[in-house]
Amino acid sequence: MMVKTVKEVLEAGPGTYVGGGTDLMPLLKNHARDDRTLIFLHPVEELRGVREEDGYVYLGAGETLYDLSVHPLVRKRLPAVAQAAGATASPQIRNIATLGGNIMQDRRCIYFNQSQFWRSGLELCFKTGGAICHQIPNSPVCRAIYYSDVATALLAYEAEAEVAENGERTWLPLSELIRRHSQANGLACEHHLPVLVTTFRMEAPPEGERSGFYKYAMRASIDFPLINFALRVGGGRPSRAVAGAVAPAPVLLEEAAAALDRGEDSEAVTVACLRDLAQFASPIREACISPSCKRMLYQQFQSLLDSVLYRGEN
Repeated sequence: MMVKTVKEVLEAGPGTYVGGGTDLMPLLKNHARDDRTLIFLHPVEELRGVREEDGYVYLGAGETLYDLSVHPLVRKRLPAVAQAAGATASPQIRNIATLGGNIMQDRRCIYFNQSQFWRSGLELCFKTGGAICHQIPNSPVCRAIYYSDVATALLAYEAEAEVAENGERTWLPLSELIRRHSQANGLACEHHLPVLVTTFRMEAPPEGERSGFYKYAMRASIDFPLINFALRVGGGRPSRAVAGAVAPAPVLLEEAAAALDRGEDSEAVTVACLRDLAQFASPIREACISPSCKRMLYQQFQSLLDSVLYRGEN
């Protein structure tokens, strides 16, 4: 179904919103999902645009990842977002994939992201309408991991999202949107949120603030992250550090941020990061890495610290 305005989107009735489709289409092809009504958002101009206004930086949910990665305002004011967008997937996908789609992507698991034939020998899991997580059989919920790169960066800036649901537009913390999305995404697709994300906004960073994003993957930008981090420090407001690809939602590294604000050295901040991740990360077996190997990657936070604190990145 093609629409041209947000009003038309909301009047179209129940369906699956599609930005670039780079996440959804492979799932449909493999029958991992069976969405019947697709509402394509590409023609909706209202969902695009980047601007700074009244103390906030606004990013349209329909902006492509490539456009965000090269936009002068994003690169200057929100460098972690520009870096994350530029490190996602391949150049071809970044030209099509949208910011909103990257945030509302499916969580992934080696037992779910397979063909229907491959999965036919398994008991249905939570994401396919069953009542078991094949990764952690005694878990009461799905443990699939959320791999968005851009979400990690946006959360470092305490982003909010404008969503349209039940006929109304409201702003809510991005962390809350991701929490709700992750919870629904751990169930069969009929339980997914009927929410249209229109815009993201963040307080304009103060003078002197530094921020950055770091991603570790098997093949640089082509693959989903094995782990990613975003960091914001300086400028007169509390530091903020976030880790992604380690749990069903990004993890806030509160001890690490507090150590930064106390002026502790890089080694102490990294140790604090490891304590945060030991408490809140929930690694599962992935296609190319085991949980024990994943935990070894927590040390990669040191690379982002060196980049932002000691090499002067903005």
